[in-house]
Amino acid sequence: MSHVPIIPHAATPSPHPKRSRQVLRRLARLAVAVVIGLPGCGLFSPEDPVIGIIDFDHAAWPLPQIPETATAGVPLEMAIWTGGGGCYRQGYTEVEVDGRSAVVTPYDFRTTGRGDCPSLLVFFEHMTTVVFKEPGTAEIVLVYRGERWLGRKVYTVEVAEAGAT
Repeated sequence: MSHVPIIPHAATPSPHPKRSRQVLRRLARLAVAVVIGLPGCGLFSPEDPVIGIIDFDHAAWPLPQIPETATAGVPLEMAIWTGGGGCYRQGYTEVEVDGRSAVVTPYDFRTTGRGDCPSLLVFFEHMTTVVFKEPGTAEIVLVYRGERWLGRKVYTVEVAEAGAT
């Protein structure tokens, strides 16, 4: 008779804890790479505002209309056009004034969460006002988004004293 020894079933060895962390890190890097590599509209939720796109080099793009003179205490009206390739709807404009300095930031909203945005060029007119209370030279900083960067363009406005002619 032959005897077959009974060998108890051993537990499967688990990977070393440091090896598990390496795998998780690689998976996290892969996930980040996939998200960054997604095209166009798939990166933002439709509810999230994004800084408006302005292309100063595009011949058909309307340039911002910001007057060079103003009167202290009187609203200075300006028009700024943002645009997009059919993936946006018009948002709002944020204005922050501090003395003789103002920062104007137009925002738009993504309209789709998919990556198949049409290449249709659509413009949105952002009408806004700024009130400078002090006479003198003032600055308006326009914050905008280019193709792949954030930009700032500075406009100088001469603010006259109220009642001066």
